[in-house]
Amino acid sequence: MPKKYAAPAVKKLLDIIELLSRESRGYSINEIARILDIPVNSVYRICKEMEERGYLEKYNDSGLYQLGSRFFIIGQIVGSRIDLRAKALPIMETLRDALNETVHLCVLQEKWMVLLDQVESKQPIRIHVETGSLMHAHASAFGKCLLANCPQDVLNSIIGEKLASLTSNTITDAGILMAELEKIRENGWAYDMEEYMEGVRCVGAPVFGSGGRGVAAIGIMSPAFRFPKERMDEALPLVLKAANDLSIAMGYDNGQHSAGSR
Repeated sequence: MPKKYAAPAVKKLLDIIELLSRESRGYSINEIARILDIPVNSVYRICKEMEERGYLEKYNDSGLYQLGSRFFIIGQIVGSRIDLRAKALPIMETLRDALNETVHLCVLQEKWMVLLDQVESKQPIRIHVETGSLMHAHASAFGKCLLANCPQDVLNSIIGEKLASLTSNTITDAGILMAELEKIRENGWAYDMEEYMEGVRCVGAPVFGSGGRGVAAIGIMSPAFRFPKERMDEALPLVLKAANDLSIAMGYDNGQHSAGSR
């Protein structure tokens, strides 16, 4: 019985990847086609596209394809995020227990902010966001921390597009956003005053890795009625400590200094 959501082209692609992962010597297009029972033309098109994008490489002049360096790069990214989550969890739990509010750990993926992990508040009224959700980076404390410390070309690609207006408080002017990001770089933290969602406020701080690279953002998300400005100010030192502790765990060179003083 055929699968309900079958995708033959994707299956062929994955079959080729799995075949090449099992043999270090590589395979020719004809060998791949014969072993997997895929038309030669299909194998050729798939392999050429993957080669152009760095996912496959030809071994010398033999015409044999091997998995390319792009898989190694992606593996490094996935591995670092698994490592990040593992190191962040106890720090996030400590921060949650100190404030009894939901703690978020976010990373930047292309132009989107991704909720990598969360530890939810034990309060009966709390805000829930699905882990793995893609969100507009310019409209949240966590996203602004990420943008303030991301490569310039990534930032340019985001501010070069129209900035979505999610609430009446969302920053939609590129010039104002750039000024806000400069303040965040200087201060080492960011507030979200109901910029992403009405009735929700956040306090965030950047997390740095080896070489001072911005790798994530961590902080608190709370219903606005429970998070007036005074309580946000009280929560800030704890958020900065969590960011600094995680930065040290991730190999931040200047980890002995507060992440907020960067």
